[in-house]
Amino acid sequence: MIDLATLKTLATEANRAPSTHNTQPARFAFDEGGRILVLADLSRRLAIGDPTNRDMGLSCGAALEGLVMALAEHGLGATIEDFWPEDVSWRSGYRLAARITTGGNATPSPLAAWTEKRFTWRGAFLPAPPEALAKLEDWAEQTDDVTFSHGKDALAFIAALNDEASLTVMRERPFRDELVHWMRLSPRHPAYVHDGLNLDALRMSRLEGTVAGKMLASPLFGLADRFGLAKALVSEAARTMTATACLLFHRPAEESPVATGRAFYRFWLGFTRYGLAGWPMAVLADVAEAEKALRRHFALPADHRLINVLRVGPAPVTLPKYRLPASALVLDG
Repeated sequence: MIDLATLKTLATEANRAPSTHNTQPARFAFDEGGRILVLADLSRRLAIGDPTNRDMGLSCGAALEGLVMALAEHGLGATIEDFWPEDVSWRSGYRLAARITTGGNATPSPLAAWTEKRFTWRGAFLPAPPEALAKLEDWAEQTDDVTFSHGKDALAFIAALNDEASLTVMRERPFRDELVHWMRLSPRHPAYVHDGLNLDALRMSRLEGTVAGKMLASPLFGLADRFGLAKALVSEAARTMTATACLLFHRPAEESPVATGRAFYRFWLGFTRYGLAGWPMAVLADVAEAEKALRRHFALPADHRLINVLRVGPAPVTLPKYRLPASALVLDG
């Protein structure tokens, strides 16, 4: 039987998983029978960026996969029930994502060794050793949910599409306001080391952070857009072009977001093994025209949904993970 102290340890390990804007919505609790509940904290939903809560489900699914791997590291097997499609409430402000019944033995996942090494890099990448590129391409070709894209022309196509899609969403003031809410643009922010997107993660100086906050959270962005300057403000094309490759991650269209999130975490750890960091371009899946363009260009499976596109490559430094403490992750029953 897992006790509360052990659950806090497991939750900390599970919470190494990625989440949209680093919102970390997954919470953990015991039910009356001692089973582990994975819950979505609805106070962390992105009402503008994720109106259907799909990304929240993905984030909880990634944390669930992290929990399953953590249990296996402790020699514990897990039987999983996915409740996301049923939209079940658990106390006020929480949605039930999944329930885990522990039992039996489990073999640790070879991917578990890479959970501490996985991180998002939002800067220019270093050149990848040829052997890393070869391994990445070989791995991607052996999967049915990853499409490998490499070479100057392919990267330029994705880079231009990403910049256009980013400008489309950034033109919406409510989206910018929500984004700024999750940006930690000063080390004095009370949540700087716990969640959201801080200066270190965004690869910004304090001055850049101050300017970005004022620009995004005011009419100045609209003014810049009218003068044709906004595209340059949001452009990531130069850094995208330094990537070793772009990986298009897609899953069966009818799959539960929780199941997709589990697969997404395994996908990210899969290329982390080759010494590569990732930088998501989720906007390419969120903006319909961009998604259609990628679907046509790369002939994605008709019965699959594009989930995300990641730039990958070696990062010049390793960044720490900014995560909530265990006391915030585990709830009383």
